[in-house]
Amino acid sequence: MRPEFNILIIGGGIAGFAASVGLARKGHKVTVLERSSDLQTFGGTLLIPANALKVLEDYGLLGAFREVAEKWENHMIYRHDGKVLDILSNSANQKIFGYEMLNVPRQTYQRLLYEAAVREGVKVRFGARVEKLADSSPLPYVILSTGEKIEADLIVGADGIKSTIRRVVLGGKDVKLQPNSTCYQCSISSTDMLSNPITASLIQEGGLQSWWGPNTHLICGRRSNDLAYEASFFIHPRPENPLPEYHVSSSNSHEAENSRKGDLSQVKGNVGMYEERVKNFVNMIKPEDCLLWKVAQLPNLPSWVSKNGRIVLLGDAAHAMSPHLGQGAALSIEDGGVLSHCLSRASSADEIPITMKAYESVQKGRAENVKRLAEASGVFKTLEEGKEREKRDKGFEERLKGQGEEGKEGERYEFFRASGHLAWIYGWDFRAEAEKELDKVFPTEKRAKI
Repeated sequence: MRPEFNILIIGGGIAGFAASVGLARKGHKVTVLERSSDLQTFGGTLLIPANALKVLEDYGLLGAFREVAEKWENHMIYRHDGKVLDILSNSANQKIFGYEMLNVPRQTYQRLLYEAAVREGVKVRFGARVEKLADSSPLPYVILSTGEKIEADLIVGADGIKSTIRRVVLGGKDVKLQPNSTCYQCSISSTDMLSNPITASLIQEGGLQSWWGPNTHLICGRRSNDLAYEASFFIHPRPENPLPEYHVSSSNSHEAENSRKGDLSQVKGNVGMYEERVKNFVNMIKPEDCLLWKVAQLPNLPSWVSKNGRIVLLGDAAHAMSPHLGQGAALSIEDGGVLSHCLSRASSADEIPITMKAYESVQKGRAENVKRLAEASGVFKTLEEGKEREKRDKGFEERLKGQGEEGKEGERYEFFRASGHLAWIYGWDFRAEAEKELDKVFPTEKRAKI
């Protein structure tokens, strides 16, 4: 019979609630402490790729997410002047990786995970602010702002890029955040988009669109059952236009304190080189519908597990990354799946530290590689005019020649329409990778499948 551990998760975002579902389904007693008074109500849409969908399917949640996802088929990628660079296909995602990529609003994503956690018996405490955390033996504990002390067999830090738990894991020290870019998340009503013949097709085709320009790029698409068109406009720093000073405390967490009204003039001042469709919908944006998101990432941490092995990090608290591969939330979902699976190999509380190091071994290097590629992807999308951009565009041009052709070249193009070159990310089998690592650290008699 599996032991039942008492687990405390600090942070009620996507990462925390997802991990709580996985752990509760393994039979553990789980409590989530969230300092906010309620679920968040803001944030853009998130693409959920195959590597995260495998975990959600394991949790029995794939159907629920499919029901609320915004339908899309093609993701058109344009150069800033309107030249088509690439066409990604959701049916190709299904063919190559076994799942269509889902497009779900952040608020809905979090709500579905919260509801699943409650159904699994997770105790969720809103308005619970942690004032102190101790990596003590035999049990770690937290003290809340009310003075309440809570002990646990395992404490999971899922409290975002500005994690307070991370400092304890790192022995009292923390790391400096690395600013990446500025994102303006804007919304335009479908009525306005449809009333303009230049922009109407962007809503009507029901897909996703990206535009890549010098030091800037956009990703856009309709949302809320055709009620709005959402545009995320990224501005990357350059010598004559560095990031503002506030980026020293920037965050990817989408908490209210880390988002603010965006200066729409910054968006309008950076689309002069873009094609007419972009200029037209940017001019439709109302000032109150433009929010600023300060994008940053974490440097690689020396460890995700505390000295005593009973406090562990996951999600943005461990590996916050830029959003340019759409993998931040996906890796957080993976983290919870791997952590839950690894913990199930422990036959007693004394073995929790071993299983947490196994979790770290599976996920840490992988997350760091994805984070590095995400940063490089931002650079790749925003190349200025020159030989590097010419090389990039020529590569896309050669790839597009395979579209619609039969035989080997056509199959190769279909592979790229699903971003098949990222198979090491999308094709990740979290259970199999966890099993491989666990089999290295546990004796043969404990190698039964979980």
